[in-house]
Amino acid sequence: MTHINDPNFKDYADYYDLIYRDKDYEKEVDFIEEIFEDTHKPKRILEVGCGTGSYTKILLERGYEITAVDISEEMLKIARDKCACEFIKGDIKSVSINDKFDACIAMFAVISYITRNTDIIEALNNIRRHLKTNGIFIFDAWNGLAVMRNFPEQRIKELENDKMKVIRVAVPNLDSFDHLCEVNYKLLIINKENGTLNEIDEKHTVRFYFPQEIIHYLEDTGFEVLKISPFLDLKGKVDETVWNMTIIARAVGANLKVHSTDR
Repeated sequence: MTHINDPNFKDYADYYDLIYRDKDYEKEVDFIEEIFEDTHKPKRILEVGCGTGSYTKILLERGYEITAVDISEEMLKIARDKCACEFIKGDIKSVSINDKFDACIAMFAVISYITRNTDIIEALNNIRRHLKTNGIFIFDAWNGLAVMRNFPEQRIKELENDKMKVIRVAVPNLDSFDHLCEVNYKLLIINKENGTLNEIDEKHTVRFYFPQEIIHYLEDTGFEVLKISPFLDLKGKVDETVWNMTIIARAVGANLKVHSTDR
């Protein structure tokens, strides 16, 4: 039995793609490209929190130049087997790349894994440093309006392939004062070839953000907020029924604070 509280997804990496095999990455990249059409289409993209490279692979196939960053070497090993681009092991808050990009993406609630105020400011400042002026920043996050109305519930998910069966139990623990949700995962992995059972206990601490809160952070770190919409619905409105929101921002000139009315 393995017990971990590791944001690097060290033991989780081996089962990650199986657990999320029903996630429609192609549709989500379609959504990213819809945003590009609504703003401007980039050539070179910085992807932070790339994980096992599922978005990376599709974006490369669609002709973009990608530099992908993740804090987990285990995740990056899987990503490198999927596709070829510049993969960098690093923390969003501190990674330094001697280059500037047309756009940055942080998909699958990457920003929600940044839980401290000082850390989110540090991360956003670092992303801004790596963007050209007018570069586009796209990310999704848990919406605090919905989290506080419809509390997270326990969930069970079962998946399998030819080699293994995985049963995942997710038990949430909400900390409303600090805008955090601690999700305790128990993974039961049954090896079909030899019948062995492995059990992994893992804790993910996720922060939920309120729309005005994230606008404040972005405007204080050199961004103009262009739009906040429901995930995969660029024309929709974010309210207390929308759990996952997409934030679209543009990098503005140094030390320029913009108060956008088009949100």
